[in-house]
Amino acid sequence: MTKKILIGLFVLLLIVISIFSYNFYKNIKKPLQSDALIAVPQNASVIIQGNSFKHVFKQLISSNIIWEELVNNTENAAKFNRELIYINSIASDTLTNQLIQNQSVLASFHLLGANNFDVVYYFSTNSNLDEDKLINHLKAITKTTPTNRVYDEKTIYQFTLKETGKISLIYQKGIVALSFSSILIEDVVRQLNSTTSLLNDDKFLKAYHTSGKAEFGNIFVNTSNLNKLVHLFIDGKSKNYINNASLFCGWIALDVSIKSNAIMLNGFSAAPDSSNLYLSLFKNQKPQAMDLLQVVPYNASFIYYNSFSDVKSFFKNKKNLLQLRNQSNDLDGLIESYTNNFQLDIEEEWLSFIGNEMAAIITEPQKDSTYADNSFLVFKLKDTEKAKTVLSSIALKINEENYPINSFNEFPVSKIDFTNFFTALFGKPFFNLNNPYYTIIEDYLIFGNTENNIQQFISNYSNKRTINQDVNFKAFQENLSSSASIFIYNNIARSVKLYPHFLNETQQQHIKTKTELLQKFEAVAIQINSEKNNLYYNNIYLKYNPVYKQETRSVWETALDAAIYSRPEMVLNHVDNTKEIFVQDESNKIYLISNTGKILWTKQLSEKIIGNVNQVDALKNNKLQLLFNTSSKIYLLDRNGNDVGKFPITLTSPATNGITPMDYEKNKNYRLLIGCENNMVYNFDIEGNAVKGWEYAATKSPATKNITHFTNGGKDYIVIPLENGSIKIIERSGKDRLILKKKLPATKNPVVIKLHSELNKVFVSTLDSSGNVSKLYFNDVLETINFSNIPSNSFFHYFDVNNDNNDDYVFAHNKTLQVLDAEKKTILTHELENEITQQPLFFKMPDKTIKIGLVSSSNIYLINQQGVLENNFPLTGSTAFSISNLSNNQALNIVVGDKNLIYMYNLQ
Repeated sequence: MTKKILIGLFVLLLIVISIFSYNFYKNIKKPLQSDALIAVPQNASVIIQGNSFKHVFKQLISSNIIWEELVNNTENAAKFNRELIYINSIASDTLTNQLIQNQSVLASFHLLGANNFDVVYYFSTNSNLDEDKLINHLKAITKTTPTNRVYDEKTIYQFTLKETGKISLIYQKGIVALSFSSILIEDVVRQLNSTTSLLNDDKFLKAYHTSGKAEFGNIFVNTSNLNKLVHLFIDGKSKNYINNASLFCGWIALDVSIKSNAIMLNGFSAAPDSSNLYLSLFKNQKPQAMDLLQVVPYNASFIYYNSFSDVKSFFKNKKNLLQLRNQSNDLDGLIESYTNNFQLDIEEEWLSFIGNEMAAIITEPQKDSTYADNSFLVFKLKDTEKAKTVLSSIALKINEENYPINSFNEFPVSKIDFTNFFTALFGKPFFNLNNPYYTIIEDYLIFGNTENNIQQFISNYSNKRTINQDVNFKAFQENLSSSASIFIYNNIARSVKLYPHFLNETQQQHIKTKTELLQKFEAVAIQINSEKNNLYYNNIYLKYNPVYKQETRSVWETALDAAIYSRPEMVLNHVDNTKEIFVQDESNKIYLISNTGKILWTKQLSEKIIGNVNQVDALKNNKLQLLFNTSSKIYLLDRNGNDVGKFPITLTSPATNGITPMDYEKNKNYRLLIGCENNMVYNFDIEGNAVKGWEYAATKSPATKNITHFTNGGKDYIVIPLENGSIKIIERSGKDRLILKKKLPATKNPVVIKLHSELNKVFVSTLDSSGNVSKLYFNDVLETINFSNIPSNSFFHYFDVNNDNNDDYVFAHNKTLQVLDAEKKTILTHELENEITQQPLFFKMPDKTIKIGLVSSSNIYLINQQGVLENNFPLTGSTAFSISNLSNNQALNIVVGDKNLIYMYNLQ
């Protein structure tokens, strides 16, 4: 029979419960009584008990947005909802309602065959109702005549219903049991004929008698059976991984509270003192404050957390538990291996510095990444210095080579050759990270699979992007305790790409079609603490919160004090040949940021920078300075942000373009050219003095675009595009070198210069207001090339995109990138979802290929020479971006801004 996912969320919750649970419960209420429990087959995985069907139905169907979302978006939930509505229509009948009024209702979940599960519903009647009277009453309500058959001396009735299909029913001992599975009703018959029931099961009763009469009802979970139910959803590898779930605890009894956007479960689980159940490890262990969360990245999708007050007794008991289960081979083998091969008592070494918290963490997987790429192990340290010493000593003995200790944001990053280590020593779900990198932050030791992962972890911490700083998590955490022995957290919205790694193929396909639905659920959390009498208190919380936003795949993110104004530019650090990032924000503050995202310095300016930032060697000592201008001043700063010499110097007229340093002879005798509103171009030396002998004559229009310089036939040509479209061409002295009478159209697009060995074939080019390309040659010939369907507001550039040594026409308009060759034949086109907002960018890659960068909405795109979007794009960003090697290694990095954040990505 078709799977019925009870509130979908319950399956999700209970999958997790099968492996863990927790919290602190103070008020044990009046024990419940339910005669219907004698009818529940003892192989039930989950039992749900409601105070009355009518109340449960109203709470669930009428006022819970979680259920509403599942019904509207999943076929199974919708089908199950129809069945509930039908049962409610029967229960709401006046006579029926009198028969079951104020009586609790039960629903039990059972594995059905190898690949399905189904539900049985139970109602206790008020009196010894005559069976014929009940059936006749149901015939009248349903307007159908049931078939009947005798099974094990009991009569099973089957009604065929238009709305929901066939429903089977039995009435015995004052209990009505019905199910859409006839097989399960047969199980109920056998149970009613049995001399034992759940009410004779001491393990069930111990949990059952802790439950109170909650407003909605109660849930009872048998972890011994639940993992079989979970097997329906997961793949083979995951089945092997969670097989020990049946040994987590016995029964769990939970009171249920339902809010419009949340479900809370609170109650007890039992783990007898002499049992081999996992929860028994935490007996007599005092739960610790969850301080470890202060280093967990904000985008964690999964956290499994343990704490203990006595580390040595915890691990001693864990070792005994493994021996009791005959599962100690991996741990014994690990200890023996390190003893024989390295003369190390590895268990004792770890216990010498490990503190009272540890966690396995998976951050949100990104496109095409495995969860291993996002996996971390975190351990609290009781002695940080000893941990450093011990780990270094272990590394010296086990590492196959001498790995360097690198530094990232002033945190050391090391590598150690542990293989198949962590699961053996700490147990599941502390996954193995083979040959991991590690760092120490505060009093926490963090392991990750790659150096890049550790750098991301550090960057998040340095920028206060941790989960305990996240606004949504803070609100979520208000429903949790601040301390826990076990804490399991799953951010559902961030796990859409995580779940397929554990699900079977059928469920993987379901996930793909339900991404939007899952991302409306914020998270589910479980906390477990030890109480008296071998009981453990569980607190489970599920929250609906449709505010999910896909996080970036950045290596690091750095927050500025205000929104970003300029394109983040990569500048060279002359000390170590790495790159740093220079940027200005909307408040006119400038920043220099290291290649690891650390703000090195800031400086407040009074105006915004015009044009690009240049680097010069003003002192001719191979040390570089930053040269740029605002409207009123020219600045020259050293790498520490200090003014050099007499800079800044004040201009006599507001600047109209960015300053251009000229190094004619490549001897660092710079000349600094800048255009101003008075239609002049001024020339300064590198000390900020006006160059003597400068004979530039004022024009009729200011210089508003980049000034360029080239040589041809041994002569200098300085090309100055003017606002009115005129092109002024001068020599070094400022005198005219050539006079062009014709003009380019005035345009927002850049003026592109194309050089040639023959001067009369050199030209400047731009796009006119009609969408045509104008070329002005240096022999004063103006050529117009007509293009159809090119809007006047298009971005334009002239660039050799396909590496054929011929420049191509590049247009970006609305949502379209279009590249045409010299014959106006289409080379490539690419459509984006949103409008292109910046001039296209061109990048020559190390392999000689060309990539085109686009900015659209709050995303950046990288398009290859075939017009295909590169893997892992788009990325978050709304400014023009840069691609370079930041760290002087083989990797390429992207730096971009969005809002007040600078993002650094690795280019795959």
